[in-house]
Amino acid sequence: MYEPVPEVDIPGLTRVGSAVEAASVTWGKAYSAHAGQLPPGDALTGWATGAALATATDGWAGFMTRLKDELHVYAAGLTQSARDYQAADDAAAAGVHRAGGGPR
Repeated sequence: MYEPVPEVDIPGLTRVGSAVEAASVTWGKAYSAHAGQLPPGDALTGWATGAALATATDGWAGFMTRLKDELHVYAAGLTQSARDYQAADDAAAAGVHRAGGGPR
């Protein structure tokens, strides 16, 4: 039975890592630009709804920050994976060359 040979598109993996990092930065900027519009404001001071909205705003801020950070970590992992695959490929090629199987 045929077993597929796993292949890794190293440049593609690098591009995806860069795109995810760019998304992380864009996400953070978009949230930061509008975060001030989320709190309920002084008109609801003393109202239970105002307190609930303030709590929700704090929760949303934490979620948005964690999401941005997770995107950043994911992007770094993708980029590092591409580097690791490239390093493994380079090391394997160097081993072949040292064994006398130079380029054809």
